Amino acid sequence: MNDVPELNSLIGHLFRHHSGKMAAVLSRTFGVRHIDLIEDGIQDAMIAAMKRWPFTGVPENPSAWLTQVAKNRTIDRLRRETTSQELGDTFDVAIDASQDAQFEGEVVDDQLRMIFACCHPSIPPDSQVALTLKIVGGFSVPEISRSFLASQESVAKLLTRAKSKLRDGDVSLEIPVGDELTTRLSPVLKVLYLMFNEGYAPTAGDEVVRRDLCFEAIRLVGLLTSQKSAHVPKVDALAALFYFHAARFPARVGGDGEMLVLGDQDRSSWDREMIGRGFQHLLASASGDEVTDYHLEAEIASLHATSQDLASTDWRRIIECYDILQSRNYSPVVELNRIVAISRMSGTSQAFPALEKLEESGLLRGYFLFYATKARFLTDLARPREAAISFEKALSLAHNESARNLLTKNMAELTERKI
Repeated sequence: MNDVPELNSLIGHLFRHHSGKMAAVLSRTFGVRHIDLIEDGIQDAMIAAMKRWPFTGVPENPSAWLTQVAKNRTIDRLRRETTSQELGDTFDVAIDASQDAQFEGEVVDDQLRMIFACCHPSIPPDSQVALTLKIVGGFSVPEISRSFLASQESVAKLLTRAKSKLRDGDVSLEIPVGDELTTRLSPVLKVLYLMFNEGYAPTAGDEVVRRDLCFEAIRLVGLLTSQKSAHVPKVDALAALFYFHAARFPARVGGDGEMLVLGDQDRSSWDREMIGRGFQHLLASASGDEVTDYHLEAEIASLHATSQDLASTDWRRIIECYDILQSRNYSPVVELNRIVAISRMSGTSQAFPALEKLEESGLLRGYFLFYATKARFLTDLARPREAAISFEKALSLAHNESARNLLTKNMAELTERKI
């Protein structure tokens, strides 16, 4: 018998990293209206793997094995839900015929097609994003709730309503064209943005960076840039933002695996090729008249990418970009980043009143990075007891082990400093 804990870890990894791909492939076969049965079939496949692999060993291609079992289990569920044998026979044929099938169209990619299906205009915008993150990104409800800064209950309701639209509506796995493409492109980009963010700073688990999720977002946005109808300036702006951030990956993890914040990173190890790609996309994004939030965020990232250190960073321009972002659509998270930039340019004492005002709003009471930032500010202001309280609060809200380890380390340093 194989090592069960190790196998369960492998299966959990496959579920986390491949469930979205399996859902997209199976939705091509069965139709998105059966998404609940498809997700149940994927879950059944994972359970089957946990039962069989300890005795039979891991298949040569575990992802393919899981996909095939999920297909079979989905057929079983469909047959149990209908008295029509024709339905089952139809899907048997579809599966056999679709093994190597490729869609005709501008974007030949199941996952991208699935994203556009989840962003159908019949589904409300917030539900579109939540649904895509759940089905395509493999996100859990708690992870989506943290990305939205919303309760799990509200996210669960969003997903329920969205899935009802898929079940009841006439949603197909096709890339829209014309005005419909323009309308549905915005939520698609938002999904990719949130997917990359979750990979760059995972809300749970023990990884500093989930590179697979980040590079999947880069791959999908790359498909958009490669297609004439979908290749508009804001797509390039988002691609630029991704590349600038991905360039920092080699420096975000220390020698002993700890998380390194921007000020502690060795900038000489940043990936210069990725920074170059970022600037290529940033230049391409300037071809139109529209300046989107992605343009502004990409500019901020580019200013970090070209700075030798924190002191030489153009904080004034970064603050200007944040001001424009806030004037368009206020975000408490953007406001927190703006306040940090003010502290870098003008000092902590000048930025702290704005941080207190943000705290009074209550908008980030469940956001651990707010309290981590407050703790750093209080440390700079020589108020260690209050800083310790904020560190404790941040620690209570953090679900990522790497982030928790960094907070614990900072708390220990604060205690030593007090002594």
